[in-house]
Amino acid sequence: MSHRNDMRMILGMLFGLVSAATVAAPATVGDYPMRAEKLAPDVYAVVTPARDFPSVENRGWNSNSAFVVTRDGVLVIDTGSSETIGKALRQVIAKVTDKPVRWIINTHGHGDHWLGNAALADTKAEIISSSSVKQRIEKEGEDWVARFDGMTDGATGPSRVVKPNQVYDARVAIAFSDLKAELIPSQDAHSPGDLVVWLPQQRLLIGGDVLYTERAPATFDSRLAQWIVFLRELEALKPVKIVPGHGPVAAGASVSYLRAYFEDLWKVVETGYKEGKPDFEILPQAKQVMARHKQHFPDLDTRIGESVSHTYLQVEAAEFK
Repeated sequence: MSHRNDMRMILGMLFGLVSAATVAAPATVGDYPMRAEKLAPDVYAVVTPARDFPSVENRGWNSNSAFVVTRDGVLVIDTGSSETIGKALRQVIAKVTDKPVRWIINTHGHGDHWLGNAALADTKAEIISSSSVKQRIEKEGEDWVARFDGMTDGATGPSRVVKPNQVYDARVAIAFSDLKAELIPSQDAHSPGDLVVWLPQQRLLIGGDVLYTERAPATFDSRLAQWIVFLRELEALKPVKIVPGHGPVAAGASVSYLRAYFEDLWKVVETGYKEGKPDFEILPQAKQVMARHKQHFPDLDTRIGESVSHTYLQVEAAEFK
């Protein structure tokens, strides 16, 4: 057995995600029913129907991408969980324009948003991220390949790790040909080095995993207090539409729904902590308080336990500052 298959089997058995007897055939480009959803002139989202982590069922395609056609080429924001998914994305772009991909933005360091870089590497695109995301991809890239291979029973197939070659760590306005855009750092809100992309003329916000719709947010890598602060900053932009990292395109008001979700989560955990309760004793009250958010995040019950635990540790750390 190859090292790659050994790693896939070890990860799978550790996490209960694959049995020793099951190995799926690698997905092909045709396995992904992608389409370009037009949001504004020359601006498109490619939205996955999946609402969970990479799996056998979604063949690894669980995150959203976006692209903008400019006078001189295409800007792509997030490239998917595998090289094959990146190839499928490239085919979708080719149905809209024959212009080359000139720029790629990786919004953050989780592999489901950048492993598709390899499919666009031969375009000689400028690949942009924050410096911490670039470092994370350099350090953890092969681990992400193995992780998704295990989670999908091998359906994601092989992927080459292609890292960013241009970094920005402060808020910056960039002209991508005739497109005006801003890169806004979240200060590690959802995960270290997050960037969101703001298109001021279109009033569109492409948020990566700083934004979620119709899926409860993952909090394992987060700084929740900062996430709340940053969402208030994004609300002040008054976006007309948002493209989240997971979930459908939505109206700008969805930023407020997510901010309210986190404020309630923080408050109920902080109150329980100050009453001397451990996280598992806070969970029943948290479920009651957070139930009002199910209209926007219907899978809340599947995430609330882990999010209470993550928030508890952050509340505790804040108390000792």
